[in-house]
Amino acid sequence: MKPALATAPGRCGIVGNPSDIYGGFVVSCAIPLRATCRLTPSDRDELPDDLTLWKPAVAKIPVSGVRVEWSTEIPRSRGLSGSTAILAATLAALQEATGAPQDWSERGRIEFAELVRDAECNLGGVVGGYQDAYVICNGGLLAMDFAGKHPSVHGGTRATFERLDATLPFLLVSTDVERLSGSVHGPIRDRWLRGEPEVVDAMARVAELGREGAEHLKRGHWSRLANAMTENHTIVAKLGGSGDAIDRLIAQCLEGGAMSAKLAGAGLGGTVIALTEDADVLERHLRGEGYSLFFRPTPDSGVRVEP
Repeated sequence: MKPALATAPGRCGIVGNPSDIYGGFVVSCAIPLRATCRLTPSDRDELPDDLTLWKPAVAKIPVSGVRVEWSTEIPRSRGLSGSTAILAATLAALQEATGAPQDWSERGRIEFAELVRDAECNLGGVVGGYQDAYVICNGGLLAMDFAGKHPSVHGGTRATFERLDATLPFLLVSTDVERLSGSVHGPIRDRWLRGEPEVVDAMARVAELGREGAEHLKRGHWSRLANAMTENHTIVAKLGGSGDAIDRLIAQCLEGGAMSAKLAGAGLGGTVIALTEDADVLERHLRGEGYSLFFRPTPDSGVRVEP
C-alpha cells in the first residue's frame, strides 16, 4: 500500500429529513467542516481505539500493515453526520492506498455514496438514512429524491438529485447534548416497518415538505420555507424525534427573531438549523442564553483524496 489522505464534509438537513430513510425527499447541505483520514504503511497495524467505523471500512477494502489517523472539525454526535464523514474519508483513503479503482464523476460519487451507506448501516449497524452519504460524497446544496429506497433494503434504485444555487439565510447552533442517531431513528423506523399509519403518513408528509421546501428555497420564498420547516419539525417531534434540549433551543431561536428552527439531523440533542434574516443578531441572542457552538451552512465540496 501507499500513503493516502482523504477528507469529507459534514452535512445539515434543511427540510424533508428524515424522510430519506423511507424513500422521501430531502434538501441538505454539505458544510465547511471536514473529517480527515490519513493512512501510512506500518510494520504493524496501528488502529483507532474505537473500531466501530474501521471494521466496516476494512471489510469493504481489506488492508493490513497500516497506521490509521483520524481527525475531525465536525462536532461529535451533534446531528451533523460526523461519523459518516469519517467513514467516507476512510473508504476514499483505503481506495487510494490500495490502488482500488476510483471514479469521482457524478455517477461514480453516487456509487461511492451507496458504498458508504452500505458499510455504515449494514456492516456497522448504524440506523440512518441515505442523505448523509449522498451529501457527504457529492458535496454542495442538494435537493434529493430517494424514491424507491427502503430502510431495511440496501442498494436498489439510486437516488437522484438537483444541485441548488440559492441563498442560505441560516444559522446552525448545537446543544451540549451528544446522542447517537440510531437512538432516535431506530424506534421510528421500527414503527414504520410495522406499517403504523401515524408514522407512514407522517413520513409521506415530511417528504412532501421536502419537495415544497426545495422550491421555496430556490425562489427565496422565506416565509413559505419557514412554514415548511416548522411543520417538518412538528411532525418529527410528535413521533418522539425531538427532545427537551432541542425544543428549548428552538424556542430560544424564535425568541431571538428566527423565522423558523428545526432539527438539522437526529434528535434528543444535537444541532438546530434556524432560518433567520440576521444570523449575527440571532447568534448574539443565543450566546446570551449560554450557547457557544455556531456554524454557517456554506456548501462545501464532497469527499476528496488530498495531495
